[in-house]
Amino acid sequence: MSILFRTQERLTIFDLTHAWGSELAKDGESEQHVQDLARILLQDIVNGCLDESGPLRNGRRLGVGVITADYKIGFIEGHYFLDLVKSELMRDWCLHYIVVMKEAALDFARRREIPPPSWWSDHISISTDAKIRNSPPLIADAPVPTSTYSARPRGRKPNKFGRTKGAMHEDIRLGRLTANGLREMPEKTLAGRYAVSRDTARKVRNAVLSEIPPTTHLPSSAASE
Repeated sequence: MSILFRTQERLTIFDLTHAWGSELAKDGESEQHVQDLARILLQDIVNGCLDESGPLRNGRRLGVGVITADYKIGFIEGHYFLDLVKSELMRDWCLHYIVVMKEAALDFARRREIPPPSWWSDHISISTDAKIRNSPPLIADAPVPTSTYSARPRGRKPNKFGRTKGAMHEDIRLGRLTANGLREMPEKTLAGRYAVSRDTARKVRNAVLSEIPPTTHLPSSAASE
């Protein structure tokens, strides 16, 4: 799947860590690699380590952005995500709506001394004039828990709830469905769309909508693309 990312300038944390974690695992334990990678990446984001490692835009090299309500990218300093990352209800939202620029991902790999994502490492090198800050101490009082993902025992397939929830998030992220459209869709239609029972469709929809803010507000300093 990672070859499909070659032309992407950015990926959500969910897409990046799943594809990259699988590459790092090689001999198995991919779910653990995905979880560890997401935890460390989120720590670096909220500590500002990716704030100066992205492409140059308006005199800044912000390496992190957020998918806004109109499905554009707003570039933003990482510390603005701290409260969202600390919220158990918002962690899934962070995975699907925070995006990491490829330059920032490559710099993250260099600093953490891990192999970079294969689909990007052959196509871009980090600009030498980017001023990369040293990693500040991790936030002791607000560590990013390893439960960011819904981990499951190895060898078991994801249940219908988890699979459907991921599909709904993906449809919203890609613009195939809006939050209002999801909210107003009849249960019969919703169940047919995701091939689940009405009861499952209703429960998953409630869970997904509870994780999506009505609108995504960016600080005035955020630059939209």
